[in-house]
Amino acid sequence: MNTYFKVIEDIKTALSAEPFINKVSQGDIYEVDLSKKTLFPLAHLIIESIDIQTNRIQLSLSLLLMDIVDLSKESSNDLIRGNDNELDAINNMVNVAARLQAVLAKTDTYNANYELEGSFSCTPFKERFENNLAGVSADFTINLSNDMTKC
Repeated sequence: MNTYFKVIEDIKTALSAEPFINKVSQGDIYEVDLSKKTLFPLAHLIIESIDIQTNRIQLSLSLLLMDIVDLSKESSNDLIRGNDNELDAINNMVNVAARLQAVLAKTDTYNANYELEGSFSCTPFKERFENNLAGVSADFTINLSNDMTKC
């Protein structure tokens, strides 16, 4: 089952190359490093579930892409943009998700032994965590080949 590790490593490599991501982590939702020492923007990968079928294994993943929302000291009358960079943070994280989806979609399935199923479904968020953060949660599915034989 080395493909499981390859999926995680390939996602980490693609996200680490992103100019809008400073740190990539993986694990449970409660393992997201939100300390003041974290260098945001942050990408955190969560394996939500693993569905083992006869010929394939499906990984359901969530990717949290987030950045700190900075408040401007200047007041603003703009009812859309307000006086912070929330929309910029969400926009940047949507672009990161779109680039990762493109990378995974064009992965050579024959060599990688996995493929992206469908597309990413992204949900924007703000203040989901205790720090003043905004970004997107991208949900997607990766199919792995199941090479295990019946006993």
